[in-house]
Amino acid sequence: MQTHGVKYIGSKRKLIPYILEAVNDLPVTRMLDTFTGTTRVSQAFRKSGWTVCAGDLSWASEAYAALFLQTLPEHLPVLQALVDELNTLEGQDDWITKSYCDVRGESGGIVRVWKPKNGRKADAIRNTIQTWETSGRIDHQMALRLTAILILAMDVVDSTVGVQQAYLKEWASRAENDIRLSIPEDITSGPCGEFVGGSCLTVDYPRATLAYLDPPYSTHSYATYYHIWDSIARWDKPDVCLDTNRRKDRSGKHFDTTMKSPWNSKKTALSAFEALLDRLPVDYILLSYSTESLLSLAELEPILRKYKSYEVREIDYTRNIMSRIGNATLYEKERQTKNTEYLIRIEK
Repeated sequence: MQTHGVKYIGSKRKLIPYILEAVNDLPVTRMLDTFTGTTRVSQAFRKSGWTVCAGDLSWASEAYAALFLQTLPEHLPVLQALVDELNTLEGQDDWITKSYCDVRGESGGIVRVWKPKNGRKADAIRNTIQTWETSGRIDHQMALRLTAILILAMDVVDSTVGVQQAYLKEWASRAENDIRLSIPEDITSGPCGEFVGGSCLTVDYPRATLAYLDPPYSTHSYATYYHIWDSIARWDKPDVCLDTNRRKDRSGKHFDTTMKSPWNSKKTALSAFEALLDRLPVDYILLSYSTESLLSLAELEPILRKYKSYEVREIDYTRNIMSRIGNATLYEKERQTKNTEYLIRIEK
């Protein structure tokens, strides 16, 4: 099954067949995807006939959801015409070009995420999307779809290894290509879904048969790993800092507390798990877990035993490329290229 998304360390693209198999005996109704990320798993459920309610702290996830979960066949002609028009724009220097296109960071290092030609084109496209929405030419949902298409196009001409905290010293060969927007294939199959932004511990979810959970596994914050996509989604042109020109409100004492996840700390992850499992208005929960997690499966099991039943399936898995290059190879745990993924099915 084809799904789409940017480079993402938490991607479950290869695990989607196992995920769908684990729930193939359940009635196909509504499902919740509470840590949707790039929406790959949500896309697979939508194509399988489920009505998906996706959620995440990430602002960019709302754009992905608008494109992949809420686009209907009747939207495509208008969307294609707008994409064609955006592709004709001349570039202009703005926030992307000035922040990430062969420029100096706060400490004097060079930030090379995109070639200036592609940064200028992206600036022009994002500014135009904003102007169209402000003027009423397009509604917010169409603006989100176009923004997601822009992010996908930028992802294939970047010069990173998939996270926006460290950039390649030499340009990646793909960065030489010209950015061009295109609508991904097969994005209208299945029922129209919805998106709810914010913390999964406080937002109100609709009643559903199933919730799929794929929380962060480590101390690394996705809010910092993918801050540029969030900035492009919000288009607030924030102040940047550090040698990588990170959003200032995703750094140190300036960190936006609404973007912090309790799953990034062993002190709070267990209580967050318990609270989330309790509050979800569903009959079943499917939890993606891993030997990389801050908490071991043994530490999680006392919570699982509270419910009617649970079962654990183990899947051998090759880790993402970040475990095999750069500083990660200096540390024993990080340089492991294999891990065990768990799919834990809980009946509440």
